[in-house]
Amino acid sequence: MKKFLALLLACAMLIGCASALADDAITLTAILRLPAAFIVEDNPVIAAWGERTNTAFEIEAPPVSNYMDRLQVVMASGEAPDLIHIQNLDSNFQQWSRDELLLDLTPYFNAETMPNAFAALTSDDLASCYVDGKLYALPRVQAKPLDAIIYRGDWLEKLNLSVPTTPEQFAEVMKAFATMDPDGNGQNDTYGTSLRDLEDRNLIFGFGLKPTSVPGEDGTYSLMASTQAYEDYLTWLRDMYAAGSIDPEWYLSQSYEDQDKFYAGQIGAIYTATTLNHLNSFSNNETFKAANPDGYLVAGPSLSAMAEGVLDVYYPPQIWGAHAISTDSQNIEQAIKVLDDGYTAECATLLFAGVEGVTYTSLDPETRVLTATEEQTALRSNVYSSSYLSITYAMPDKSMVISGGTSATEEELARWLKANDEIAAVTRRVSYLGEGSLPGISDENTKLVNSGITSEFSEMRTKYICGQIDRDEFHSFIQDKYLPAYADYMTLVSESGINK
Repeated sequence: MKKFLALLLACAMLIGCASALADDAITLTAILRLPAAFIVEDNPVIAAWGERTNTAFEIEAPPVSNYMDRLQVVMASGEAPDLIHIQNLDSNFQQWSRDELLLDLTPYFNAETMPNAFAALTSDDLASCYVDGKLYALPRVQAKPLDAIIYRGDWLEKLNLSVPTTPEQFAEVMKAFATMDPDGNGQNDTYGTSLRDLEDRNLIFGFGLKPTSVPGEDGTYSLMASTQAYEDYLTWLRDMYAAGSIDPEWYLSQSYEDQDKFYAGQIGAIYTATTLNHLNSFSNNETFKAANPDGYLVAGPSLSAMAEGVLDVYYPPQIWGAHAISTDSQNIEQAIKVLDDGYTAECATLLFAGVEGVTYTSLDPETRVLTATEEQTALRSNVYSSSYLSITYAMPDKSMVISGGTSATEEELARWLKANDEIAAVTRRVSYLGEGSLPGISDENTKLVNSGITSEFSEMRTKYICGQIDRDEFHSFIQDKYLPAYADYMTLVSESGINK
């Protein structure tokens, strides 16, 4: 604690010495969604940010938990600040845009006026920031670690098995985890995996499936759940369930219970929403360590139909809010300058990683691996710097600002980097827009939910996986009832020409 306070004092002295805005610095007001522990006043990161563009920031930071409540009051007051963080690109954002409370950025978004943002942001990134054909915000893009399936490495080692890469190999390993006593306790109390998200990227693309909004080679769209490949995928799950490889109570599980079972040593693989960063975070989980003192984890790639080659993983833009400028701003040119600077590698690093010597010791520009003391890490973790402060949470090439995940030791970092290289060599992210971004699709979704067809689909899918109905019955349901119910939905998708 004394070291931490001493570092805070040193940082305060650094601010007083280093923050030297020119006399002609322009003041910009901002409302930003920042964590409760974040220090706005006398912050060396904000000071350095201001120096980059000769800006004196005056920041209001409502609590994260009720940011939208405060933002709605601010937007209704007629006194909106220059720079505005938009938490959700929803109906509020659209209404503020149509009411001309937010500046139309379309005339500014070009290679001359905003060269950094223009180079970094793709049309897919920007899609949700348009209202009636005009651009009213720039998105905070997230660079996320690669998708990965996390396995019990000690179980694989004991059973002399390799990390699976294909659905067939995965099924074999899951059966071995369930039947060959991988934990060595002499009891039949383990399973391969438990199911949660049945359409997770880590599994479905191993069957050649494409999202509904991605047209086939002939240019036509297919409802993913209505394809033969989707039935093949469910049949694969059904066969594993029949073999005893899958947790028999998967359909009763609540959210994240698969993680609880993984920590407890009941299942040997977990795939739902898992990324490479979970390799270390799961390993360091106290429940996992207590239940599995000799256990260790390894990461494998999303499943592929090919034993060799590169798998295309369809990956929608990862957008975490956006930033807009008030139409009434008296300093639009400066606000544009600050917003554009946020998309440089230097500013993205500054706002997320902080200041060298204050919030970290070193940052390798090639590997993006950061080193820091415990005290520096504490200051970097939502005190002086934060992903919440970032204009964009990615490098200009969409790579991560900091790599290595939650690695706390050199051994963990080496393991993370090795797994990252191996997975990157066999997977390729393909950007696409989901149909949820289409006008009118929300209304169609509401109709489908209210009709009961979505619930019936979930029930029939569960019954098929658990062997309560055969494939012919499931197929008939899809073709005779489910697909017709989605006729208007698919018309919207087809007529939009999305992702063509």
